Amino acid sequence: MSSESRSPSPRNADRHRSESAACLAALLVLIVLGAGCSAPPKLTEFDEQSNEQARSAPLVIVGVADSDVRVGRRVPSRRNPNWPMQLHRVRVRIENVLKGSIGEQTISVYYFGFAGGFNGPRPLGFGSRPSRRILWLRRDGETLRMACDGWDRCTLLVDSGAHPGYRADPARPLNRALADILLTRGEGGVDDLSFARQVRSGGPDEGVEGYVIEKLAHLARTETSGVRGEACQLLWIYAQDQIGVSLRRQAQGSLQAANCNCRVKPNGDLLECR
Repeated sequence: MSSESRSPSPRNADRHRSESAACLAALLVLIVLGAGCSAPPKLTEFDEQSNEQARSAPLVIVGVADSDVRVGRRVPSRRNPNWPMQLHRVRVRIENVLKGSIGEQTISVYYFGFAGGFNGPRPLGFGSRPSRRILWLRRDGETLRMACDGWDRCTLLVDSGAHPGYRADPARPLNRALADILLTRGEGGVDDLSFARQVRSGGPDEGVEGYVIEKLAHLARTETSGVRGEACQLLWIYAQDQIGVSLRRQAQGSLQAANCNCRVKPNGDLLECR
C-alpha cells in the first residue's frame, strides 16, 4: 500500500490535538489580555456650570465604593491648565436606587480628580478603603460617571449603615429619600460617633422640613448618647428657625415629647442638648 493511503498514526493525531489545544489556549489568553488592556473611555472634565448642577443629575444611588484606580495619563484642567487632572475608575456595589433606574448591581463609574496639590473644600475621591455613599451619576454615552469632577459636589457619606430593601417612592421628593437614608439607623456595624456626626451635619431638607423633624424626633426618642444629643440639637434649631409657625411648633412638641434637655448660653446661643 502506498504512503498516500496510510491512516494517520495515533502519535500524529495526539500531536495535532495538542497543537490545537495550545493554539486555543493562546487565543483565549490574548482575548483576556485585550479586554484587560482596553483603552479607557474618551471623557472630558465637566465645566463649572455642569459641576454646579451636579445635584440635579438623573441617577442617584446608595452604594459601596470598594475600588478606586487611576486610568490613563494626567491631563490639564479645563479651569486652569496648570492644574493636572487624573481620570479614575471606581467600582461600586449598588445597595439602593433613590432616583432613576439602573439594572446592574455592580458598576464602574469614572471621574476626574485633582492630580496635584489643592486648596479648597473636600475634593472628590474614594481612597483605598471601602466607603458607603450617596452618589449622583450621569451617563456619558455608554459610560457612567460621577455628576461632578474636582471638588466633591456629588457624594454624601453614609454612616448610618446599610438599608437593604429600602425603595424610594418616585412620586415623592428626593430629599425625603435622603432623610430616610441619613437619619435612619441601618443594619451592619454602625459607629455611634460617626452616625452622630452625620446627624449633626443634617442634610438637604428643602420641601421636606416636616418629615425631617419627624425623623429627628424618632432619633431623639429611641437613640442614646451622642446620636440623641445631636437629634435634640437640630430639633432645637428648627424650633428657633424662621421656617413657619406650624413647623416651629412641631419641633417644639418633638423636643418636649423626647424630653430633650438643651442648655442655652446667656446670649441665647445653644450650648448642648442631652
